[in-house]
Amino acid sequence: MDIDMNTRLAKLREAMHKQDLEAVVIFSRENRRYFADFAGSSGALIITESEALLLTDFRYYVEAETKSSDYFEVIQHPGGQLTESVGEHLKKLELKNVGVEDSLAVGEMETLKKAASGITFSLISSAIMEIRMRKDESEIASIREGIRLCDLAFDHILHFIKPGMSEKEIGLELEYVMKKNGAEGIKANHVIASGERSSLPHGQATDRIVQQGEFVKMDYGAVVNGYFTDFTRTVVLGEPSEKQLEIYQIVNHALDVALEHVGPGKVCSELDEIGRSIIRDAGYGDNFGHSLGHSLGLDIHEKPAMRSTDQTVLEPDMVITVEPGIYISGWGGCRIEDLVVIRENGIENLTTATKELQVLNN
Repeated sequence: MDIDMNTRLAKLREAMHKQDLEAVVIFSRENRRYFADFAGSSGALIITESEALLLTDFRYYVEAETKSSDYFEVIQHPGGQLTESVGEHLKKLELKNVGVEDSLAVGEMETLKKAASGITFSLISSAIMEIRMRKDESEIASIREGIRLCDLAFDHILHFIKPGMSEKEIGLELEYVMKKNGAEGIKANHVIASGERSSLPHGQATDRIVQQGEFVKMDYGAVVNGYFTDFTRTVVLGEPSEKQLEIYQIVNHALDVALEHVGPGKVCSELDEIGRSIIRDAGYGDNFGHSLGHSLGLDIHEKPAMRSTDQTVLEPDMVITVEPGIYISGWGGCRIEDLVVIRENGIENLTTATKELQVLNN
C-alpha cells in the first residue's frame, strides 16, 4: 500500500505554523522514515514551507535518490559532517526560527547551534508525535502483517516447547519463524521468562531450563517495514496448579473487560483503571505495576499510553496494546496481550491467537 507522503508533510507544515517556525530539522531515524521513507542509518531532513531537503552521505545517496526524490531534494554531504552540513544549509536558507527534535545529543545540538549561529531552535518533538499517533492505512497494513507473523510463531511454538530446553532456545525459535516468514527484525525487548522468572515483566531470555509445571511467558514482536508489533501469551508446561489457573483467569478476565471498553472517545487513564480494578479487586493490585497498554509504530513505545497520568482521548486510527498482568516475586507471573486499532465504531483486534490457557504436554 502506497504511503501518502504529501499528507504527512502537510501536517508537519501545519504544526510548524502553529509554533511560528520557518523550518523543521529531523535527525531521528524513525521520523526520517515517517516523513521521507528513508531508513538509512545517517541522514537529516530540512523542511520549510516550500522546500524539502534530505541530506545523507555517500553510503545512502543512491537509496535516498531511489526512494525519496519524489518529495525531497537529495543532497550528499561529506562523510562524518552531517550536523555541520545541516547547519550550513540552514544558514543558506536565511532562517531565524527552526524546530528540532529532542533526540539530538547535547554535543550534537551544540555543534548545530555553532554551525547555524543566529538561528533560534525550538523543540517540535511533541507535535511530531501528535501527527504519528493516528496511523494511516499503509501503517496499519504493516502492523497487521507483523501481528500475523506473531500469531504464526505462537502456533508453531506451542508444538516446539518442551521441558529441558532453555529460554534462549525458545526465543531463537520464535525469531527464526518470524524472520523466515518475512519479518525484517524483532523488537529489542524480547521477553522469554519461565518459572519464577516469569514474575519479571521484561525478563529477557536466559540459559534457564524450562521445567514441567511452570509458566512460560513470551512477549515478542515482529518488525515489518519498520513498524513494530507487540504480542504476549503465557503457557504452562503440564497440568496447571490451582494458583496458576486462578492467576491466568484473572488476567484473562481483565483483558476481556478492558477490550469491551476500549474504543473511540474513551480516555486512556479511565481505561487503565477499568483493567486495573479487575486485578485489584481480585487481591493482586500490588502485583500489576505497569500501564494497561501503549501505542506503537516506528517505535515500540509511542503515545498514547493507557496509564493513570495519560488523559488522551482515543481516536479512530490509533493503535494500542492491551496487556494486563500479574507478577508475584519468587513464584511467577502471567501477561496476556492483544493489539487493536481504534475504529469509528469500536476496535479492530489484530491479534487472532487464542487467549485460552494453553497446556503443553509435548
